[in-house]
Amino acid sequence: MFRIFILLAEAGVGGIFYALVSCLIEIRKAWWRRLLLLTGCALLVFMVIFTGDPDNLPPTLLLFLAGVWIACRGSRLKRLTVGVMLASVMVALNALFDNCFWHFLHALMEDYTLYYFGYRTLMVVLLYMGVRHYGPGRDFELSPQLWGLLLLLCIPPMGIVIALILLNQYGDVNTEYIPMNTMLFLVAVVSFVGNLCAMLTLSRQQKLERENALVQHNRKYYEAMEQQQFEIRRIRHDLANHLQALLSLPAEEKDSYIRKMIENPAFERVLSYSGDATVNAVLTAKESVMRQRGIAFYAKVDIPGELPFEKPDLCALFANALDNAIEACAVLDAGSRQIELSARAAKGILAVEVRNPFGGQLSGGLPKTTKQDAANHGYGLRSIQEIAKKYGGSMEIRQEEGVFCLFCFMPERF
Repeated sequence: MFRIFILLAEAGVGGIFYALVSCLIEIRKAWWRRLLLLTGCALLVFMVIFTGDPDNLPPTLLLFLAGVWIACRGSRLKRLTVGVMLASVMVALNALFDNCFWHFLHALMEDYTLYYFGYRTLMVVLLYMGVRHYGPGRDFELSPQLWGLLLLLCIPPMGIVIALILLNQYGDVNTEYIPMNTMLFLVAVVSFVGNLCAMLTLSRQQKLERENALVQHNRKYYEAMEQQQFEIRRIRHDLANHLQALLSLPAEEKDSYIRKMIENPAFERVLSYSGDATVNAVLTAKESVMRQRGIAFYAKVDIPGELPFEKPDLCALFANALDNAIEACAVLDAGSRQIELSARAAKGILAVEVRNPFGGQLSGGLPKTTKQDAANHGYGLRSIQEIAKKYGGSMEIRQEEGVFCLFCFMPERF
């Protein structure tokens, strides 16, 4: 019974280390992937690591890294970096107990099972609390160059641990090397802390750069629309001049001149969807684009007055949501192209939902871009997400029966 209790307790501590992994990287939902990772975590935490013993470390390390590689999402470099970083610190902590502290406990008592279990449990709990509180979170992403740099920083402590364990010819017989081994294992542990801080710093820096890029993107979007509205007002102001020009033209040229004036966007009616001028301008412009591309547009907007959000953010929210829907409809058959917009401002909350047919796939919770230059695109949904967070709201996307649905809400009092 005691042995069964220990096995269950080890599985529980392995689950804590599994939760630690999930703090740094997203885990896939397939049960067999999660079971593989959980097995690798439990084995890594409770495997006995003796210096000079080549039997335990290689299979344990390979199983854990394979679990992270197969069960987790993210780029290859991210999965490899996170796996190496966590494996190096856990192996170093285990080796500290099994090769350094063990000699002192062995001299005091014959059975030190509880100390063995308690030490590993304590280390895993401390690591979990530290990473959960100070880590960058699991939804961050770095460029391949930065992930490569972090991987290079993680290789030396892993190399130290592997060299001490696999290349030590004396094993645990010669106690003369215990102080040196202790220091080197502690160096590997401290390196984990440094690498975690470097990961946090790099993720914050990249987040700031991404937010700045999104702000510039939204501002340019709004400025372009403002310029378009200015041109419309200017042309309408010059309507008297156009009429005078018509009087002076020969009869055969008047029809052509009138036709060009009618086709000018300035003479299109600005549709009054709501009580907010920015929303009306965006929806009018996008409705014109949809009409040209043969996309049916159904709008149900209940916004009685001006919204208390910054105009560039409001413009980017509606424009990016509709642009993504227009891009998705552009690849469909003419009879399937339709976009439904629902927007309502009531009880202090603005809620926006956009639905459109979607035959693609979601990648990491987001639809894959159909543009060739994918690196320079994909700002739309990220921009909406950042705008919603800025005002204390949230964005959700889902796919249901061939329909892509984007839902966003923001409190009007933030």
